[in-house]
Amino acid sequence: MIRAVEIKGLRGIRTGSLTDLTPLVVLVGPNGAGKSTILDALLIAANPQPPEAIGQAVERREGLAAGGRWLLWKGGSDGPAEITVTTDAGARGCTFSIPGLNKDYPTIVGKISDHADGGQKTEGEIYTTFQPGNRYAASGFIKPLDDVPEVRFLDPRTVGLRTPLHQLYTRVVEQGLHKEAIASLKVLIPGLEDIRILAEADTPIVYLIFGSYAIPAALAGDGIRLLLHLTFELATRPGGLVLMEEPEVHMHPGAIRQCAKAMLAAMRRKVQIVLSTHSLELIDALQGQSSDADLEQLSLYRLLLQQGNLKSSRLAGPDVAFSRTEIEDDLR
Repeated sequence: MIRAVEIKGLRGIRTGSLTDLTPLVVLVGPNGAGKSTILDALLIAANPQPPEAIGQAVERREGLAAGGRWLLWKGGSDGPAEITVTTDAGARGCTFSIPGLNKDYPTIVGKISDHADGGQKTEGEIYTTFQPGNRYAASGFIKPLDDVPEVRFLDPRTVGLRTPLHQLYTRVVEQGLHKEAIASLKVLIPGLEDIRILAEADTPIVYLIFGSYAIPAALAGDGIRLLLHLTFELATRPGGLVLMEEPEVHMHPGAIRQCAKAMLAAMRRKVQIVLSTHSLELIDALQGQSSDADLEQLSLYRLLLQQGNLKSSRLAGPDVAFSRTEIEDDLR
């Protein structure tokens, strides 16, 4: 499990760190407070494929035709980016920069250094080359961290990074979770009887089955579609780290409560979740559905970015309710 992250020169964060991370971490703060950059830092440094993660971190930013150089503070003009993640078993350092003159479509070159508690050290080099439209080619594979075997970023707003829904549902059925999935969705979708994968011109499509008709899940509304993705992803994660950016997007309160329920269930299966949110409803739902033991696994960080310096204050799970007014100020 990730216990701490230190960041230097990444996007808008010139310097900053978070410590005492828990199995469920919630990041709040105003726009531009560094929440997304912290998620990017964890995606890159904890990943067994850091060069691929660098490409994903750039790709998921819309509105940039050449976004590679803006992964670094001031476009890389102030030197390399450095990320260090600390786990129960050791630490990993990731340093990368943009050498050469082609700043619009650069090759980001980096080095990974793993330090185990036993004194063992391994190193590797990584390369991510960008092309127009933020397309990229990545090379370099690093041994996964001992206690973080997998890193998955769930961003409901970035279609290209989502696993196809039919693949997710296939995993749900394979793992014997079909009945639980249907039961949770019946709470939100009146009349739902089943979910099936049907074919349209040899293309697999997930359908919602009702008494006398069926419709593609893609037509059930953005909130339901995104809830399907998030709950299926969380239900089939065997462990590792899941990063989520504003999972409440497009969801009404009922769907938000189901999303919170799926997060807590995944956390109990030893999946670490780090998420950013602007939703007080999601925070309330996480608290309201948590046992005392769950609250001990929750931490909330209020963030603020001042001239590139990340400021944070940490609230342990049992203390979140007592600071609800201050948290609401951050979100409203």
